[in-house]
Amino acid sequence: MFLNRATFGARQQDINALVGRDAADWLADEMAKSQTEFLPPLEQRFQANNRKLPDDSNSPLTWNAFIQGNDQFRLRTMFALSQIIVASDLVSGGATESQKAAYYIDRLGANAFGNYRDLIEDITYAPMMAQYLTYLRNQKGNGFGRMPDENYAREIMQLFSIGLVELNLDGSVKTNAQGNPIETYTNADVEGLARVFTGLAQAGGEFNGNGAYQNSMSRPLEMFDRKHSPEEKVFLGVTIPPNTGGDESISIALDTLYDHPNVGPFMAKRLIQRFTASSPPPDYIERVATAFNSGRFTAPNGRQFGEGVRGDMAATMAAIMLDESLFDGRIEATEGKVREPVIRFVHWARAFNVGNIDSENERPMRDTSSPDDGLGQHPIRSPSVFNFYRPGYVAPQTESGDAGMTVPEFQIANSVASIGYANFMADYIMDRTSTFDDSNTFVPNYTTETGLADNPEALADHLNIYLTGGMMTEENRQDIIDVVSALPLRDDALAEDRLTRAEAAIFVAINTPAYAVAR
Repeated sequence: MFLNRATFGARQQDINALVGRDAADWLADEMAKSQTEFLPPLEQRFQANNRKLPDDSNSPLTWNAFIQGNDQFRLRTMFALSQIIVASDLVSGGATESQKAAYYIDRLGANAFGNYRDLIEDITYAPMMAQYLTYLRNQKGNGFGRMPDENYAREIMQLFSIGLVELNLDGSVKTNAQGNPIETYTNADVEGLARVFTGLAQAGGEFNGNGAYQNSMSRPLEMFDRKHSPEEKVFLGVTIPPNTGGDESISIALDTLYDHPNVGPFMAKRLIQRFTASSPPPDYIERVATAFNSGRFTAPNGRQFGEGVRGDMAATMAAIMLDESLFDGRIEATEGKVREPVIRFVHWARAFNVGNIDSENERPMRDTSSPDDGLGQHPIRSPSVFNFYRPGYVAPQTESGDAGMTVPEFQIANSVASIGYANFMADYIMDRTSTFDDSNTFVPNYTTETGLADNPEALADHLNIYLTGGMMTEENRQDIIDVVSALPLRDDALAEDRLTRAEAAIFVAINTPAYAVAR
């Protein structure tokens, strides 16, 4: 199960490579791997095609990387960060817009094991974020009613750093003498911080964008001080004096957010939710927040992670993945993480070593966000800045809800989405998705499974271990056996019938609760 938490899904060769190794050593090796970059291949294609690209060209690159990428843990962390520091490419389209999205994705990946302070600076200067949260070409007030746009100022506090209320180290809410939560910021703080994020525009041209558009999608934004607010900026107890330059103002603001005591527990909980626990207990949050604040984490085998500087993401991620609660041998009903549909789909593709991977030739993968006939989710395409699901979501009229558990992924889980997911997966499991008949892509390899098709019990046991880490219930295991046993094995069509049995067994397995939850 460790690999299913840390990657987009374990392949047999990954399992074989981990056997006999310490998880901490595997994690350190993953962090040291070269980053899969999205922008360079996109720009090469851009130049090779006379500066033209199909709409949403970065999306196939994303799918391909998730399935094939060698730096699986970095890619998983990038995907997690994209759901916390959200800039959706729903606003993107065409060649230059695809470059903008690729640059943003690469900034997340580059900082995945770096420092949180560097991460929020890179994202602040990313053109995609500036467009998405509307501070691109945000201007100073003019005394005639024009005010700086407040969107990014509000969201960087609420969603990317400190949250709405003050937190203890374990993520619990601090309260005042009356027992009420203590708010982290006021509207006056938003107004003061909004003045900071003025004067930024695309690099290499004029503030209004003339001469810059084609050449600035993959570069940090440029500060135009004449458009930056020269006024005093007061927020979160900090005052930036009048006439302070734009870049310096941003640096002071980001330092202020970075130093806020909320950041450790705030980011700890959200990252834990994306990897190991949909409803993390306070002691787990506190251990991870402590690693974030100290910049250090010591694994059980003595290996050190982090450089001892607050906000160290390597220490933070190691603390999440190597937490003592994940290796104590106990399985509690409240433990585990519901795996989002994107991860479940990519796990299938990796587990069965799909061949001829070319996501651009896969019409269903061009937009998987529909719950009717897709996954109800598409990478880097959140419907809002709040992600696909809110981190504090408690599903009503459910056992988890009655227990007060947060399960964010349940917000996109319903009867329609369940049928859409099953139909989407059935098409891929049965290899009937390629757009062009003469280019059969995403071909699964079921050699092992067809070899077990004569023995339904052995096939069910294999899928239980391979796909669900042995967590399948006896009822679900019996469902596979019953379905497979009901399918014929004809002497004159033995290979075909064995394949049908394998496909049916896999289809049942990927629709079990055990496949949907990583423990």
